[in-house]
Amino acid sequence: MTDGLSDPAGRARLLGDIDPRHARAHHALLRTIFQAEMADRRAVGGGEYFENLYWCAFLLYLVGDPDDVPMMWQAKHIDFDTACGFDVQFLLGAGARQTLEYLEGRGHSDIARELRAYPELTEDLDEWESFRRGYFYDHGD
Repeated sequence: MTDGLSDPAGRARLLGDIDPRHARAHHALLRTIFQAEMADRRAVGGGEYFENLYWCAFLLYLVGDPDDVPMMWQAKHIDFDTACGFDVQFLLGAGARQTLEYLEGRGHSDIARELRAYPELTEDLDEWESFRRGYFYDHGD
């Protein structure tokens, strides 16, 4: 399933092949795709496949591993577009409290401190998750 990692179109196909209900089974691949998308964003900006970064972030959210949060935090700060468009909810797959505790306990208190300023930490994630799932997967096919 790793053919296609070298270009954004191939990574979009890989993301499309991942059933969101089984995202956890593809965690390592998702991390690899996410890092490639970050590198592309830094090198060429958004481009035609700019949403790959957000799509992969949604799948990582579904995995719910707070160990991914520092990498995702970096992605949120790549450029102006990601600062605005990369939803902070992507970082909360493990839950807000659990994520903050994890970050504090793993030497990322700087990220935890900044995350606490976001009002999204107190919101119910179910509505956001439903919106994102619909955005990426419910195309009326």
